[in-house]
Amino acid sequence: EDGDDILQDVYLEAVKRPPEARSECQVQQWLMRVVVNRCLLEFRRRKHRRRAASKILEQWAELEPRSSEPEKQAIRAEEIEVMMECLNEMNELHRVPLAMKYYCGFDANEIGKILKLEPGTVRKRLYDGRIVLAKALLQKGIKR
Repeated sequence: EDGDDILQDVYLEAVKRPPEARSECQVQQWLMRVVVNRCLLEFRRRKHRRRAASKILEQWAELEPRSSEPEKQAIRAEEIEVMMECLNEMNELHRVPLAMKYYCGFDANEIGKILKLEPGTVRKRLYDGRIVLAKALLQKGIKR
């Protein structure tokens, strides 16, 4: 799906701003540059989402002392409720590794041993899970 989106964006760029009349080789180079730039943009977007999701998960996983201010307690309770709702809506393939990492403190190797998965598979599921969670939290209005 992401590849199709990138291809569509490149196509629109080529239609909106075709290169000046140049040789076929120069046009190919220009088109490849457009493709590379669009892929780099998508990579940066994903990296930002992944960082945002990691930060959110780490903040919720930390046991912060109870605030004496009722307003902060209410906000915190609401945020936890939204986080749990998002986690419960997630696919189990993503939810379980995320919970094990951020709530139990396991690393990819330990999670892999417990779930009988390769550490690389665990890291991929954590990555995908953070992306899914970040999107879900943004849709529900949680930004950190």
